[in-house]
Amino acid sequence: MAKSQGPITTTTEKSILGPTLLIAAALVILIILRMGSAVAGPILLFIFLAILIVPIFNGLKHKGLSSSLALLIMLGGIIVIIVGLNVLLLGSFAKLVGQLGEYSAGFQNHTNELAAKLENVQIPAETVETIRKQLFTLLGQIAKGVVSGAINMIAGSAIAIIALSFIMLESESLERRLKQGLGDDSDLLHRMKLFQSSLFGYVVARIKLNLMTGIGVLIMLILFGVDYALLWGVLAFILSFIPYIGLAVAAIPPILLGIAESGITTGVILGLGYLIINQVIEQIVEPKVVGEEMALSPTLTLFSVIFWTWILGPIGAMLAGPLAALMILVFGSFDETRWIAILFSSEDSPLVTGTQSGDQAID
Repeated sequence: MAKSQGPITTTTEKSILGPTLLIAAALVILIILRMGSAVAGPILLFIFLAILIVPIFNGLKHKGLSSSLALLIMLGGIIVIIVGLNVLLLGSFAKLVGQLGEYSAGFQNHTNELAAKLENVQIPAETVETIRKQLFTLLGQIAKGVVSGAINMIAGSAIAIIALSFIMLESESLERRLKQGLGDDSDLLHRMKLFQSSLFGYVVARIKLNLMTGIGVLIMLILFGVDYALLWGVLAFILSFIPYIGLAVAAIPPILLGIAESGITTGVILGLGYLIINQVIEQIVEPKVVGEEMALSPTLTLFSVIFWTWILGPIGAMLAGPLAALMILVFGSFDETRWIAILFSSEDSPLVTGTQSGDQAID
C-alpha cells in the first residue's frame, strides 16, 4: 500500500509546488513594485505605450511606407497630441486658478439661500461656509497639481519620444531575435503576442468609450453654459481610463463651477447628468465593447483599480485594466491556477484559452 501512494504523493507535491512558487514570485514582484513605485509606475506606463505604438508603426510599414517615413508620422502624431494637451491644460487651468476668487464668491452667493434653509434643520451657516472653502481649496489644489503635472510631462516627453523612436526602429529585429531564441512555436511567444493583441484591442475599445463619454460631457456642459467645457470634456476622456471612479473625479470641478455660475439646481442636474453618462457607458455600452476584447469581470476590474492604485499610485489606476488582463493571462498559462483566471474572466476568454478574439492588433 505504501508503494502505491508514492506516485500520488509526488504528483500532489508537484501540483502544490507550482502554484506556491508562482504566488511567492508574484509577492516578491509586488513588494519590489510597491517599494519602488515612483520608478516602477512610469516604467510600466512606458512599456504599455511601447506595446501600443509598435503595432501602429508596423502597420504603417506594411502599407508600403519606409521605416523613416513611418517613424516621422508616428513622432509627429505623438508630438501633436502632447503639445495640444499641454496647451489646453496649462492655458485653461492657469486661467481657472486666476478666477477662483470670482467663482468662490459666486458659489457663496448661490448657497446663501441653501444655508438659510439648512439653518432651519439646525445645520449652521458656518458649516456650509467651511464646506465651500474646503471645496474650492481642493479645486485650486487640483488645478495647480494638473499644471505641475503637465510641466513635468513636457520635461519627460523628450526622453520618452527618443526611447520610443529606438523601440519602433528596433521592433522588427527584436521580434526576429525572440523567435530565434524561443522558437516559432514557443508558447511564451504566443502568449506575448496574445497579450499585445488583447491590450491593443482593449485600449482601442476604451478610446471609443471615452470619446463617447467626453463628447456627452462636453455637450451637456455647453448646454448649461459651464465655463471651460472643452477642458472638462477632455478631462472626462482622460480620467475615464480609470474604470468606475475616473469620471466621478472628473465631475467635481465642473459641478462646482456650475453651482458658482448658475446655482444649486444646475449643480444637482450636472451631477445627475454625469451619473447617467457613467452608468450608460460603464454598465450598458462597456460590456459589449471592451468585454469582447478582454472578458474581464466587473469585480476584478474594480479590485484591480483599488489594488494597483495602492501599489503604483495614480498611474496604477490608469493601468488597472491592462494589468488585470496580464494577471489573467499568467494564471491561465498554468493548469493549477487556470481556475483563478476562469473565475475572474470566463472559460472561453481568449486570455484563458490562448486564442485571439475580436479586433486584432496591427502586425
